[in-house]
Amino acid sequence: MSGLPMHKRIAVIILLLTLQSLVLTGCWSRIEINDRLLVVAMFLDELEDDKVLLTLGYAKPNQIASGAGGESSGASMPYATVQGEGRNISEAYRNIQTNISREIFWGQVKIIVMGEQYARTGVQPLLDFVNRKSAIPLKTYILVAKEAAEAISMFPTQIEKFPSEIFRELVARKKIITGSVKHFMIAQEYGRGMIVSYLSPNPDKSQGNQIRVLGAALFQDNRMVDTIDIYKTRGAMWLRGNIKDAIITFPSPSDGELISLLIINAKSKISLSRKDEKFVYTFKLEIESIVDSSNSSIEMADPDTMRHLEKILDGEVESRIMQAFDASIKAGSDAFQLGSHIAWNYPEEWKAVKEDWSHMYKEQVRLEVETKAVIRLLGTQKK
Repeated sequence: MSGLPMHKRIAVIILLLTLQSLVLTGCWSRIEINDRLLVVAMFLDELEDDKVLLTLGYAKPNQIASGAGGESSGASMPYATVQGEGRNISEAYRNIQTNISREIFWGQVKIIVMGEQYARTGVQPLLDFVNRKSAIPLKTYILVAKEAAEAISMFPTQIEKFPSEIFRELVARKKIITGSVKHFMIAQEYGRGMIVSYLSPNPDKSQGNQIRVLGAALFQDNRMVDTIDIYKTRGAMWLRGNIKDAIITFPSPSDGELISLLIINAKSKISLSRKDEKFVYTFKLEIESIVDSSNSSIEMADPDTMRHLEKILDGEVESRIMQAFDASIKAGSDAFQLGSHIAWNYPEEWKAVKEDWSHMYKEQVRLEVETKAVIRLLGTQKK
């Protein structure tokens, strides 16, 4: 190019820059953030005419940047919902999309709440929809609402800006049992059993109509088959490794007054063996606790007394775990995906029992719990 006249050099440079700009074009299908509707929650209900009611909770575009939390009510709420009906989720979604000015964006979905009737009918259509909508995160939490999911889609929030944040925080702090899209996907390969939180709005208006956790919902073969109460759900959380901290209260062996122990650490391990033609699981749990409060005059400084209290704590935890496990056996729901251990350790046997695992789970599975509790600190006690 050095031998070319100046005006030709300039022409060549302009041509090269023009050609370069052609290969640096942006994404032809992009949608600007200002044209998106950021969905943070999905609520699914089964209607009487075999239709699906889809409720989408979204962040109001004109209030996303305002405020940082606190109580929300009325027009000041930065969160709203939109609904659509259809013969399936896709049709309901398209009916919503047709009537709103922004493109629905699924990448910010935090929770999916199913009404009980929808969950009992079957969640396979939901899993298929999530598979097709790849933007929906696999870590999205799935929960079940007693009666209608729609009923909890717009309850007033006292602390978080969005209802979805309440559930996310509860799960993150291990206050409720966790179940996500990812967990359901994994369950497809290992027995198709699952357990998720079961909740409803709190009917006591004086408490701000907050959500009330009732326990947990058990699934088998992608259908909700039963529920368990809060007490058994705590046992299920031990078995699932979801416990971060917990308070266990029981009467003192000396005078019947209440003693509360705070669990501050827990380590668990599960192993599988074959005994008497059954799959026997051994669940070993080590617990570290402190005395949170005591109304008893029992002498806790005495080593024998402490060992006795530790045995009581062992029994309390083991009872909760076994009640949760027994409930899953009764329902025929491998809610803890114990089948995965057979697939890993006895792959040939798993191939033989996989298709009839719900029945085999009832008849061929046994759980043994070994708990070792230690009380480290005395805390406060009655003098």
